[in-house]
Amino acid sequence: MNITSLVSLLQAAASLLVLAQGPTATTAFMQQAVSFGSHAVQIVTQAEAPIGFSVPQNDSVWPNAKDLMNAPYIDAAGHWSQLGKTVQLIPGDTSFGDLNHDGLDDAAVIVNRPSSDGTPNYFLAAMLNQNNIMFNIADFPLGTDINIASHSISGGMILLSNTSYELLGNTIIKN
Repeated sequence: MNITSLVSLLQAAASLLVLAQGPTATTAFMQQAVSFGSHAVQIVTQAEAPIGFSVPQNDSVWPNAKDLMNAPYIDAAGHWSQLGKTVQLIPGDTSFGDLNHDGLDDAAVIVNRPSSDGTPNYFLAAMLNQNNIMFNIADFPLGTDINIASHSISGGMILLSNTSYELLGNTIIKN
């Protein structure tokens, strides 16, 4: 079964959970159903990712900069890549915190995927701590020029300067 089929099945399962509750479904229950579906999408995305290189496990349950240096990242072509010419981590723009409410610290980082002529292309990258490795689950384009005054994770939200972002499944949503 391919990832698209699995994601569709998981989304259908979450929808059925909500529908089964009918009009009595509470907001908390609906949020739990969405969270369940989101976690399932994240697990399947990592399990099905065609990473063509070995990824060492994190040094501990608390990820650190070294773990981010060893992690697989999404490159401009949508392939998995190690940090280097096609994906560059921007020092200082890294935050650790729980993005998917699983009790484990994840990370939000800024990466540059320079174009062939060297023009920078910046992205907010969500890095999940799954199966004891850091994994670039999703990213959000920030443009060719960035000025980030603050960078943090709080309550599952990524906060960049005055803008908040949220991870839902394998997508970052700007709030």
